[in-house]
Amino acid sequence: MFVGVISFFYGLFSVFGIIKEDTSKDSEMDKKLLSEETRYFIGRYYAGSQFIMVGIGTVVLGYILYVGNT
Repeated sequence: MFVGVISFFYGLFSVFGIIKEDTSKDSEMDKKLLSEETRYFIGRYYAGSQFIMVGIGTVVLGYILYVGNT
């Protein structure tokens, strides 16, 4: 459950811009195929929302396993 909480807060911080996404470190192929705005959106909002969903899912799964063992 601890990993889920960390993942949730990392995603939350990423979506709200507390953790900055550096698009200059993207590969050359990404720079050729995607615009800077698209790469920024994918790094900040899409990946951040994925971390939030994984965090919530991990916490819920941990709770279910905890309740199931008691």
